Amino acid sequence: MEKIKGFWKLIRPLNLLIVVFASFVAFMITGLCGNPIPFVKFLVPILLLAAFSNSLNDFMDAKLDKKAHPHRPIPSGLLSLKEAFLFIVILGFLAFLSSFFYETSTSRVVFIIGLILAILYDVYFKRIAFIGNFIVSFLTSFPFFLLALEIGSFRLLWYPVLCAIIYNLAREAVKDMEDFSADEEFGYRTLPLYLGERGVKYYVTFLLFLLLVFSIIAYITVFPKAVFLIYMSFLWVYLGLITWREKSFSKLSVVFKYFMILVLTGFLLGGAV
Repeated sequence: MEKIKGFWKLIRPLNLLIVVFASFVAFMITGLCGNPIPFVKFLVPILLLAAFSNSLNDFMDAKLDKKAHPHRPIPSGLLSLKEAFLFIVILGFLAFLSSFFYETSTSRVVFIIGLILAILYDVYFKRIAFIGNFIVSFLTSFPFFLLALEIGSFRLLWYPVLCAIIYNLAREAVKDMEDFSADEEFGYRTLPLYLGERGVKYYVTFLLFLLLVFSIIAYITVFPKAVFLIYMSFLWVYLGLITWREKSFSKLSVVFKYFMILVLTGFLLGGAV
């Protein structure tokens, strides 16, 4: 049972639940929720990719996590490196095979590129400021980006795609600040090394301002509901205020994680409800 618990924690189930919700929101916005089979076929590859990426991240950061996140499965001793590696290889193989669930060749190619980027991120790019953050943010947009490719239109999904990328750029910057001391010790050249604590807050605030601007554009062009604009504007302004009021980046990181659910709910208000 302890091993099962370790594998379960390795894939980060809360993150996977957010992926499920994001995919559901994407299908609701595009009006494709009538038949569950296409939804399941669309969801399985993304879930496998997320589980693979989360597990590989913990495997590659095993030494760093002894200091930054000692409760995680590998540094806590729930799983050995060998056990985690075998599990990751299986997930990666299944993720690759599942790419053939997609209907279009473009979706399959982009998905496989995403799988490669997830590997490159953990092996090399996460140590480099912004590039690593952008890769993670791009992969986070997959529930919307891949569905847009599947249906051949970004008209209803351009806003969720942009939001996913920009919002997660902000969240990754906060996480980098949270882990800065451990990252610096292991030679990671993340954003806080160049921007400092105050600079990271200015950077996050700028990204939240961009999200506010794009929300207004989305209201004018594709989601003409007042409740959508009011709700999303409140979220971005409130997050901006919290960013400057909260002194603990660990607490701020938790806020940004759980606000992802509220952001996804905002997409529903705009395009489905």
